[in-house]
Amino acid sequence: MIPSFKLSSAFLLIMMCAGTGISQTSHPEPKTLEIGSKAPDFNLAGVDGKMYDLKKFDKTSVLVIIFSCNHCPTAQAYEDRIIALANDYKSKDMKSLKVCSYFTSYADLSHP
Repeated sequence: MIPSFKLSSAFLLIMMCAGTGISQTSHPEPKTLEIGSKAPDFNLAGVDGKMYDLKKFDKTSVLVIIFSCNHCPTAQAYEDRIIALANDYKSKDMKSLKVCSYFTSYADLSHP
């Protein structure tokens, strides 16, 4: 029984590695914007029920967009730092926008 377990484990490992290689090559690498490039327009729903797009920030000197998620422990650990950064630079006309890309609804999955 042990030889078949080893064979099954080896087969499973090979299939997992093969599947990983296939899935990563089937999606093209996203293009990184060059420094100084114009940001692409977006239209996103906020947790406050309002819609936000790039035009809403036209008069802002600096817009910092942070991609995060509320249920990630690392993101939770950095939340106070992000709030402090936003508060420190608010007087210098910097706005920050946190995008939680996993949201499919307004429910906060991290707090039952």
